Amino acid sequence: MEFKDLQQISIMDVGGPHTFRTIYMDGRAHPKNLDPSYYGHSTGKWEGDTLVVDTVGFNEGFWISRGIPTTERLHMIERFTRTDSNTMKYEVTVDDPGAYTAPWTAGFLLSWNQGVELFEYICQENNFASQLMLGSEQSVDRSSAIVP
Repeated sequence: MEFKDLQQISIMDVGGPHTFRTIYMDGRAHPKNLDPSYYGHSTGKWEGDTLVVDTVGFNEGFWISRGIPTTERLHMIERFTRTDSNTMKYEVTVDDPGAYTAPWTAGFLLSWNQGVELFEYICQENNFASQLMLGSEQSVDRSSAIVP
């Protein structure tokens, strides 16, 4: 089976709060009466070598990155394009008439670096006991490779 034949893709929040989102690749439409959620409802399709993801059904608790608010009217179109063996171009178009006067687009490049491991994300909402995870340390040194 080829990658493009998948009927569903899961995206993990790298180092994030141990969450994931599902992108349905089977041609289905968004449900009519969605119960709003943090990640909304995502459908995807291929346009050439670009994965295009259409997402609606967000709740107002969802923020794009830090400090970029949204409303339940948010409609996001994401594009994932592999530009070479080490780079993926990410582009997002945000259409949220409840928060912005016009749609806008942003993007960045994601790079793969051989031999680099991600650190474990331990900061969770209502975490009032970080000393239990870090011991007596005030912070964790991330200058050396982390081995699970």
